[in-house]
Amino acid sequence: MIARREKIKKILNNKSGERAIFEIYQILSPVFYTNPNNLSRYEKNIVFIEELENEVNNGGFNQFFFNTAGDYTFEILKALNEIGSLKFSGILEKAIDVFPARDIPEEMELRREVLEQIEEKANPIWNELDMEFYKYEEDIHKLMVDYIIENIR
Repeated sequence: MIARREKIKKILNNKSGERAIFEIYQILSPVFYTNPNNLSRYEKNIVFIEELENEVNNGGFNQFFFNTAGDYTFEILKALNEIGSLKFSGILEKAIDVFPARDIPEEMELRREVLEQIEEKANPIWNELDMEFYKYEEDIHKLMVDYIIENIR
């Protein structure tokens, strides 16, 4: 853990913004997917947010909810709120609102069944939210870097 934190500090000393977050994610994500208990809450939050960003940028909210990242929808929302995101957390809230009673199954197969049931209604809404997301009207990478500096010591 100490070696990981030293690597993160070194990245932050030499890089900023999106590049720093990308490199930090490269350190944290393998740990997250093999032994997530070895990460602090703060480190998991960075992985959560990057999973959202990767999925939405690659295929929109439909892909996000369809794939593994959707398992962590509410953890991602909480992570966005913790870093101080207003814009991206608001977009995710609207994407969640499409689900009946905001009930999103954590289990992927169950979630995919719900997605089939709501896709006709959901896709036009999510397509608009994708476009809103892609504008990056909030500097999510700066928020994450500031969060890391504040919390991962």
